[in-house]
Amino acid sequence: MHITSTLVLANAARTIGIVLGVLLLLAFAIAILFNMRKGRAEVGSEVELAANRKPYLDDEELETKKLDRTLGAGLVLLAVIGIALPLYWLAEPSRQTNAVDAFKEEAIKRGENVYINGAQCASCHGPNGVGGVANYTITDPATGDYVAAVSWRAPALNTVMYRYTPEQVTLILNYGRGFSPMPAWGAPGGGPLTEQQISDVIEYLISIQIPAEESTAAVQAELDKTCAADASGNCTVPGGPYKTLGEAVFNLGYTDSFAGGAYSCGRCHTKGWSYGQAQVPGGGGFGPNMTNGSEIRQFPTAAQQVAFVSAYPKAQTSYGIQGLSSGRMGSFGVNPNAVDPKTAIMSPDQVMLTQDQIAAVVAYERSL
Repeated sequence: MHITSTLVLANAARTIGIVLGVLLLLAFAIAILFNMRKGRAEVGSEVELAANRKPYLDDEELETKKLDRTLGAGLVLLAVIGIALPLYWLAEPSRQTNAVDAFKEEAIKRGENVYINGAQCASCHGPNGVGGVANYTITDPATGDYVAAVSWRAPALNTVMYRYTPEQVTLILNYGRGFSPMPAWGAPGGGPLTEQQISDVIEYLISIQIPAEESTAAVQAELDKTCAADASGNCTVPGGPYKTLGEAVFNLGYTDSFAGGAYSCGRCHTKGWSYGQAQVPGGGGFGPNMTNGSEIRQFPTAAQQVAFVSAYPKAQTSYGIQGLSSGRMGSFGVNPNAVDPKTAIMSPDQVMLTQDQIAAVVAYERSL
């Protein structure tokens, strides 16, 4: 609705400008034609009828309604210029903003077309990025021999901007995710999409991010089904798969493919998690091994690890004990696209997990 109304205002301002321009050009053309017609009698007799020698109207004839009409016409034209041009100038900032919105709307449409038809992202990640399943063949890394055909949980993308910046998503789209169904789509990684198409897909993904309250409610509903933790953080669901809130958060979506595992830690840190054959919890996969006290050695205090999980540092930034960020992990408690109000494209409350949930999952990881 906002973009539609701004486009209407932009078209109205442009129409006013065009009408004013046409009227001024028309008046100028009429003046030229009038002067040309008046000057026809002087052709061939410039010396006798030169403007500086030709007698003009005397004062009695000049200082009548003829002069009043001429001065009135000049005053009207001056008023048009003096009022219309400032009004048009005042509308210029909004016109520029509306033009940017229009360009963004076009980019979103192109990105949606690539998402659905060009790259067929929807076939794995679902319509509107709700998450889905991709068929994948696992092979032996050493020999390339067939191991198994699995159904890989493709994460939801309607919260991808909660945890990744556009630059991080661009990197993933360009080069894909190794040892997963996600191929390289961008030209730098050997994929078929141009830089403009990747940028359009990013704009489309930004446009489909769900509201913060919807995300928060969905996560809590999932935790209520699998854990329903008490005040001590112990799960109370009879016969439930998890013992603690931290374990439930770590494995969000494993039991029913909730959001394709987009909110979970296990999807990256547990081998086999993404296709329903989880091995050692936190034993490492796409992400590093968390077992045998590695998290305690990396982060001397739980607070340091909570801060790390909340706002994952940029690539090549140090953390913990001699840790160096690869830039591949998302930020789960601070939206990286809402930190700077001047450049924010998301709201600060659009985060993957609450601080209590992050604290619980950190406690679980430190116990592995």
